Amino acid sequence: MPSPQPFAGIEVVEFGQFIAVPYCAQLLADGGAHVIKIEALEGDPVRQLAPLAPGETRHFLSRNRGKHSLPLNLKHPAAARVIHALLARADVALTNFRPGLARELGLDAATLAPRYPRLIVGNVTAFGQRGPDAMLAGMDLVVQARSGLMASNGRIVDGNPAAGDPPVADYMCAMSLAFGVASALYRRATTGRGGEVDVALLAAAL
Repeated sequence: MPSPQPFAGIEVVEFGQFIAVPYCAQLLADGGAHVIKIEALEGDPVRQLAPLAPGETRHFLSRNRGKHSLPLNLKHPAAARVIHALLARADVALTNFRPGLARELGLDAATLAPRYPRLIVGNVTAFGQRGPDAMLAGMDLVVQARSGLMASNGRIVDGNPAAGDPPVADYMCAMSLAFGVASALYRRATTGRGGEVDVALLAAAL
C-alpha cells in the first residue's frame, strides 16, 4: 500500500547547520523524506548550545529530528566519492554555506546540474545570489536589523531596537525553501528535470 506521506521515497542530502536549512530538511522529513544530514566531524555547532546530553540539545533536536547524521570533512580528498554516491541517488540537496564556499566545494547548482539533471538544489544565503551584498555573510539577527524587521517589532532595549526571541527570518526562510522544494518536486514529476531553489534571509524578513 502506498505511503500516505507526501515525500515518502524522496532522498534529501542536507549540507546545513544552525536553522534555515536544517528546519527545512526537518519539514521534509516530517513529510516522509529520508534525510541524510552531513555534519562537520565535530558536529553541527548547535549541538553545543546548552547540552541535555553529550551532543544533544533542545535547539538541535527541534530542527533535526527524523534525520540520519553523517560526519564528513568536505575538504578531505576522499569526500568527493562519498558526496557523489549520495547525490547520485538523491532527489534534493540543501545548502547554506558562506558565500563562495558551495562553488569552491563543487556543490553549487551550476556545477551539480550537469552531473545530476534530476536533482533539486535548494540554497539559502543572507542577501541573495546577486547584488552588492551577495558576497556578505549574515545571520538572522543581522538580517532583522538590516531589513527593518527589528524596528517594526517594537521591542526596545536601552533605547535601541532589539530582536524578538524567535529567529523569525530563519524560520520564514526555511518555510519558503520547503515550499520551493515541494514546488520543484511537483514540476519534476511532469517534466523530469531538476532545478534550483534559491532563497535569502533578507527576502524572508522583508
